[in-house]
Amino acid sequence: MAMMWRRTWCTVGGSIALATGSALRYPGGTARDPTRLHYSLSQNFLSDLGMTVAYDHAPNRLGATLFVASLLLLVAGLGTCLVSIVRTLLNDAGARRWARMAGVFAALACAGFTGVAVTPENRVMPIHAGFTRWAWRMVPLAAAFLALASRQSKMFRGRVAITWAIAAIALAGYVAVMVWGPRVSEPHGLVVQVIAQKAATVALIAAFLIVVRDTETILHARA
Repeated sequence: MAMMWRRTWCTVGGSIALATGSALRYPGGTARDPTRLHYSLSQNFLSDLGMTVAYDHAPNRLGATLFVASLLLLVAGLGTCLVSIVRTLLNDAGARRWARMAGVFAALACAGFTGVAVTPENRVMPIHAGFTRWAWRMVPLAAAFLALASRQSKMFRGRVAITWAIAAIALAGYVAVMVWGPRVSEPHGLVVQVIAQKAATVALIAAFLIVVRDTETILHARA
């Protein structure tokens, strides 16, 4: 489990480094203003980094490659850690059925985010948007079932279940904003949607780090 903790940190750190490089390489432009210079934290979605041609019509192949590598690294790394967590929960009869459901939705989310990575929005926007909506809808369901499984497990502390529950609520909130919030075409809609997406991403990664650390502590104490 200590190895999983190090792997999680390395995954997150490597993904952030790649995404930062991608943002620095992004030529410019947003969905509402193609003349804007560079990448904007408040007006560019994360997926904009994966565009092979940016909104300002400049090529972005290196930046797009870095983004794809960043997202695939995050999906593979956190997905592997999640498999370990689910397997641990499956060993507990009380948590087993909830852990199985969590595993199903987590796998669907990983598949969705993989689709996001390999479908540049400037080339296949409808498919990219479909993968995005699909992936983010699966994530809060996976977190909710992980909360239930952790709550029913005899080996996990309450903080693990609480962490997953808070993450599920926060991520469901983002889905609500994505579906019912202001559209990108509306005044301030782009800023609201972009900031909500980044907040959800931070919440998901933070939940993983907390849970992996607590899981390591729990299993070490039982060893």
